Amino acid sequence: MVISQASVIHEYATKSPSVSGVPGHFTENEQNKMAKLWTMILAHFEQVKDKPIKVASEYLHTITRDWSELDATDKFGNEDPAAVTLRAWQFTKGESSIKRFGLGSKKAKLSREELALDRHVNETTQQYVDRINGRNVALMPDNFFPSFAHPSTETRDFRDIFWATVSIKQHPDYWVHRYMRSAGWDVDRAFAMIKGIIEWRATEAIDKIICEGEIHSGHDEQRLCLSQLIGRDRLGYPLMFVRVRHIMPRANEGFVFKRYLLSQFESLQIVTRRFGRVTMLYDFTGFTMDNTPFTMVQFMVFLGRKVYAESSSVLILLVDSWLFTNFWNLIRPFLDANLSARIIFVKDVSEVRQFIDEDQLPKELGGTNTFAAPFKLPEEGENAKMFDLDGRKVAETEWRRRIADFESLTKKWCDCLTSASRSAEELNKLAAQRDEAGREVERAELALNRFTR
Repeated sequence: MVISQASVIHEYATKSPSVSGVPGHFTENEQNKMAKLWTMILAHFEQVKDKPIKVASEYLHTITRDWSELDATDKFGNEDPAAVTLRAWQFTKGESSIKRFGLGSKKAKLSREELALDRHVNETTQQYVDRINGRNVALMPDNFFPSFAHPSTETRDFRDIFWATVSIKQHPDYWVHRYMRSAGWDVDRAFAMIKGIIEWRATEAIDKIICEGEIHSGHDEQRLCLSQLIGRDRLGYPLMFVRVRHIMPRANEGFVFKRYLLSQFESLQIVTRRFGRVTMLYDFTGFTMDNTPFTMVQFMVFLGRKVYAESSSVLILLVDSWLFTNFWNLIRPFLDANLSARIIFVKDVSEVRQFIDEDQLPKELGGTNTFAAPFKLPEEGENAKMFDLDGRKVAETEWRRRIADFESLTKKWCDCLTSASRSAEELNKLAAQRDEAGREVERAELALNRFTR
């Protein structure tokens, strides 16, 4: 199913999101295709149950770069051995703000706090907390393991990773359906996408990144608030605001920023467990090419098109630069038709109001939304549940029981759909039982994630 940008804009103009082809509104043909896809998924569990996937993640590397040799004099003229700034910025001594001139971009004045980086530019939040406290602070357990059923940190189980990914949604169909839509309701393509994504998540140990969250993510990315949930769009979807000019991936090891992006995208999956989609507003005011290196953008496209397919309602790009047009021509070939249709270019805030009401727009863009949530450092003791292994084991056992119930009812539902002798009453009863079992899976996951996230 290919959508058009005109249909997306119409949804916002009428404040009526389309329900065509979404769970609860399937046609008979779509329902049969969903059943076929579930049959393929459940059969694959059996085929790979004794074939663990080896972990080989590039995102779990340890930060080893030594920044001690960097210039000890900052560009403000201060002789401060702890201060080092990026050479990408032009600083004016004595000013409370900094003028930055980016090729093709309008001049932007940003505060020193926004742009200044210290010598610990690659620190994770854990490393920062340890440093300012002068000791190792136990923010979470050191001995991560995927599950009690599969405790090895060197491999992952396909079925476990599938359910750890899927059960965060209100109903398992919500996650599976996304790939069906992305594949144009081609069952074989949808299955291949799901299989590939779960194998990728297993290989890259995404479950560990989720568990560690902001604690092992880059501290600078967190404190600069590169991206924040600030409200809702006109259709009620959560609104993520991204200040592109704050992004400084060149200051970090490549895997550090990728790990941050993964952590952010995974957080959005939790936020959208009931909303289904999220709207993202990218403010490119004052950006330069240093903010958008091609490898980073390629990775973001991969996440948006493959890993988190059909997760966005619209991606609004507020662009004030001719430079981005050329850059857009480079990345456009990597986008599929559906993702392209959801990318909206706007030149000023008045155009943004087609999608976001003024009371939800941030004040810095002329709206009345004064939302501000500066990054709060995690504190020792706030993740006490993660140290409670007995509680986690009980929650995991219940989670697995609910998954087994859902799988059993799904098999019966699939068989009933293909049975020539089925009755409408029998099918409706099974569908209702399966839906309730799906909600029980979500409730069990909510209980479990207190110990794992």
